[in-house]
Amino acid sequence: MTLLDVIRLIEAAASRHPAVRTVCRRDVFAINAYPDVRYGVFAWLQGEHSADLRYGQYRFAFTLFYVDRLTADRSNLEEVQSTGVEMLRSILLSLDEAGVSVEGSPAFTTFRERFVDECGGVFCRVTLAAPQDGTCPENLYGLTNDIDDIDFI
Repeated sequence: MTLLDVIRLIEAAASRHPAVRTVCRRDVFAINAYPDVRYGVFAWLQGEHSADLRYGQYRFAFTLFYVDRLTADRSNLEEVQSTGVEMLRSILLSLDEAGVSVEGSPAFTTFRERFVDECGGVFCRVTLAAPQDGTCPENLYGLTNDIDDIDFI
């Protein structure tokens, strides 16, 4: 599996989650360039990747984010963060089912941040192990026409 395969798996899993309306590629702060961004936003950043040539595995490092708008009184902060933890957890489980294993136990960090809007969310740093065999089963990404309503930025 290649880096691109893993990225496509991550985005496909995020796109299938009912809380996600926008996938932000490569930089969570790109949200700021889109004043009409549709929340909830899933975003990812790459970290340092490595290859274990002896055992035929890649190790891909990512930071995964979930961001959603807060109400004026911020009373939905914990709800947004809880949704984010569950959404990120479901992505990681989906990756595991596709043959990409999550190394260790990911820690989820909650936050409140100003993007285009006052937002809350959660992120986790993960290392994903994938085989170097370069083959992928047909329809690996699970992409269907039902993700047409997702924005990619």
